[in-house]
Parts: sequence; structure tokens; C-alpha cells
Amino acid sequence: MTTKPTIVSAGYMPLDLIHTTVGTVDRQAGGTAANVAAILAFLGWDAVLAGQGGDDLAGEELVADLRRAGVDTGQVRRTAGTLTPRVVHGVRPDGHFFSYRCPDCESRFPRSRQLTLEAAAACAQAHPSPTVFFFDRANPGTLWLAEEYARREAIIVFEPSVPANAELLARAATVAHVIKHSDDRSVGGLDDLQIKPRPGQLRIVTHGAEGLELRIGARRGRRFPALATLAIDTGGAGDWTTAGLLARAVRRERLDPDKLDSALRFGQALAAVSCTAVGARGLMRLTRGSVLRRVRSVLAEGGLTSEPRLPDVREVLRPTDGCPSCLMPFRSSGITERPTHGLVDGML
Repeated sequence: MTTKPTIVSAGYMPLDLIHTTVGTVDRQAGGTAANVAAILAFLGWDAVLAGQGGDDLAGEELVADLRRAGVDTGQVRRTAGTLTPRVVHGVRPDGHFFSYRCPDCESRFPRSRQLTLEAAAACAQAHPSPTVFFFDRANPGTLWLAEEYARREAIIVFEPSVPANAELLARAATVAHVIKHSDDRSVGGLDDLQIKPRPGQLRIVTHGAEGLELRIGARRGRRFPALATLAIDTGGAGDWTTAGLLARAVRRERLDPDKLDSALRFGQALAAVSCTAVGARGLMRLTRGSVLRRVRSVLAEGGLTSEPRLPDVREVLRPTDGCPSCLMPFRSSGITERPTHGLVDGML
């Protein structure tokens, strides 16, 4: 019997509020760490998420959504008296936007909290031998896990999402077997700090609509053009690329160098299909078989050539003791009744 590959993922895990021209139409667990774990679970892996959440209603929705996606949430710590981070994803005809303030009640959202060293140690004890450890924030807790799991011979994947101080970033770059980052994050990042790749380390540099570049150690990079798509929402496309790469390149608990090119193209095809759905993981409303059939078509034809049919996104708002859009308690913003106005000018 073949053992499933496993991933422990740690880092950013807000509740995503999917906001279109008709208002907030969906709420999903989000953030790169959560998305990669959920997508790999969708693709057949065992997936664990470690991080800090809140004990509010948004935290309940976040954990419930992850469990529906097949993610083990036993390492998600919900601290008493704290609020869950949130992010508005604005899906508009002219592009995808982020906001950290509710478009309805105007509450500013709480920031994410770092994984504590205590929580990191508990995670390593509960899940001693993952195939892959993924992290998107360089802080003491995630770095302790990365270095510990590296000693246990896991594949370490780092995808920096926000600037970190030089010492923490250098530690992350030293321990990681794979680093994936956008070319627009070089200021204060790996290139700007002149952190050179170690021999055999994979660096995947994404260039948006222009595709991505694969660098192995100090060797010259190879470019992989993006696959054509009919983009409705580009949010989360990079997370599908990461998950697709790991799903196809990891063999017998190691990265297979002979599979890298095809694995990257598989990840890019997943990203192209994901752009046709609203929400970073909206594609998961389909079955895995349906998604893989679409991916095969994209790879055969070099892109999407016809508009796909996807299930409708349905409004999920419901009356609560807080904002029905973002679930923030009204008392946090001084609002005592349900707001009726729409999007605040200039917010997205």
C-alpha cells in the first residue's frame, strides 16, 4: 500500500472575504500557507496547518472551511480573547485588489500573529516526519520548525510573502531546499540582501503574466512562459502553482530533478484554470477529476481556449452579532447596528 505524501504548512492564515461588485459573496480560509495545504489535500496529500488564529466567529469559519478541504487543523491555535486576521479580496473587471478594512462596517482588521516556539515544538512532536515543510513567514517559530524538519530530512519550501529582517531571511534561505518568490519582492529580499543560492537549491522566480523562471543553484535560470487563461480572478494562482509543483515533483519523499520541468508546467496549468474561478480556492468547488481533466486540456492546447462552466458563487452572509460581511464585532469599530452602505470609496 502506497503511503500518501504529507505536508506541514505554517504561516499566514487569514479569513478571506471574497468581495465582488455585488458585495461579499464568499468567505474562505486563505493565506499562502493555508492555501497550499488545502490544495495539496485536494490533490490527494495528507495536509496539516500550523498557525495562530482567534477564538471568534471568523476563526470558527476558518477552521471549518479548512476541515471541509481535508486539512488537519489540530495545530491551529485559537487564542482566547483574540480576533482572527481577515483580508478582503476585491474581484473586479480591472483586476484583483487587497484591503485590510471591511468595505461595509469599515472596521480595520487585526494583524496575523507569529507561530510561537511552544506551538512549533508541539507541532513537531505531533507530526514528526512530514514529506514537506512549507512556510511563508520567517519568524522564530517557523524557522525552528524548518530547521528541525530539515534535520529529519523533510523537503523544506520557503515562499516569502512579506519582508523579513536580514538575519531571519538568511536562516530561511540557508535551510530551504526550494524558495519561490515574486520578482517584485526583491527590495529588502533575497536579491537585495545578496543572499546567494546554495548548491542544488531551487529558486522559482515568478513574473506574473510573463511566467516564471527556474534557477538551480548558481546556474543560469530557465524561463517558463505563462499559459493563456481567461482570467476572472488571479488571486491564489501562485498557490496553485506551488502545490502543483510539489504534487508532481516529489517522488519517494525527495524532489525528482527529472520531474521539475513537467511539474512546473502542471502547476502553471493549475494556476491558469484557477484564474477562471472566483476566490483563491474557488476551483475546489469542482471535483479533483474535473480539475485534472481541465489541466490536461490546458497542457495539450497551450492554454484555455474556451470559457469554462463553473458553479455559481452564492452569497454567504447571515445575521450575526457582528458585521455580516467580515464578522468583526461591531463593538470593535464603535458600530452598534448592521451597516447598510456599500463599498467605501478608495478602499479597493
